[in-house]
Amino acid sequence: MLGLKKINQLAFLLVFVLLFSGCNLKDIGGKLKELDNKIGQGLERLPDKQAEEVIDFFQEKKSPPAAKDLTKEQKEKIDNWLEKNNLNRYGDPAETMYAGGTPLFNEATGESVDRYDYILKNHPNLLDELN
Repeated sequence: MLGLKKINQLAFLLVFVLLFSGCNLKDIGGKLKELDNKIGQGLERLPDKQAEEVIDFFQEKKSPPAAKDLTKEQKEKIDNWLEKNNLNRYGDPAETMYAGGTPLFNEATGESVDRYDYILKNHPNLLDELN
């Protein structure tokens, strides 16, 4: 999904262009629908990989940093944030119960995940919030 800031900027730009292009308010809705159709048709003509890249660009997909890249200070900030927000050590509500006792181990696949990777996956903007 587009970030709220980008959506607001795009909406403002579209309204500004349409208002000053000589369109009256009745025409604006039609023009926006027409523009949406053209964008959709343009994406349909792109090869799948390129269409995904365009969509990813506007969705601002960014993967959270890996636990191995966190400093000791960042880990301490995360732990303090968990405590302050009454979350358990995994970033979930304090009363959360897990099959197997932990969300870090998938019994079906045998895979385990670092605690901080789990937290950052579920709270992708946490480091931005803490800085």
